[in-house]
Amino acid sequence: MSLLQNVAGQNFTFGLIKVTDDLPLIGLGSGVTVRTSADGGPQVTGSGAVTELGNGIYNYSPSQAETNGNCVSFLMTAPASNALPENLMFLTGGLHKNIPGQHITACMFSTSGIADPSASVSVIVSKDGGAQSTGLGIVTNLGNGQYDYALTQAESNGINVNFLFQATGDVIQNLSVFTIP
Repeated sequence: MSLLQNVAGQNFTFGLIKVTDDLPLIGLGSGVTVRTSADGGPQVTGSGAVTELGNGIYNYSPSQAETNGNCVSFLMTAPASNALPENLMFLTGGLHKNIPGQHITACMFSTSGIADPSASVSVIVSKDGGAQSTGLGIVTNLGNGQYDYALTQAESNGINVNFLFQATGDVIQNLSVFTIP
C-alpha cells in the first residue's frame, strides 16, 4: 500500500481486532486514536478523519501535511476497547537503494496484545535472502509502542531488505521492503 507524498485527498483502510478473542472491533468511529510520525520525527495526534466501514474495518483520511515525508507512519489504537494496535507505514517515495537518511517504523506489543511503550528494541537486517545481521541503525521510541528505525546506508543496499524488530516479551515484527534504484 502506498500514499503519495504531500498530496491532499488520500485515504487508507485498516482493521482493528480485540485482544481478548481476535474478533473485529465494531462501533468505534471517533474512538480510534491516530498518532502519526514522518521521517522519524516526533509523534503527533492525527488531524484527519476516521470513519467506520463495517466488520472492524475503518478508513482514515490523513491531512496533506501528514503525508509530507518519505516515511510516514500511522499508529491506530482504541485503548478503551482493548484493540490490538495497528501500525501502518508508508514509504511515499519508496525505500531507495543505497541511500542514507531513511526510516521505517513498527509497533511493538506484548503477546497479550498490549502496546509496549518502553521496549528495548533491537533490529535484525538481511538483504536479498542472505544472512541476518544486527542492525547498525538507530532505534527511536516514538511513544505509545511505536518505534522508528533510522537505517544505515549499507542496510538499504539490496533489492529486498528485511527488518526484524524484536524485544523481550513482545511479538516479533517483520518488515520486508523492496528498494527502488
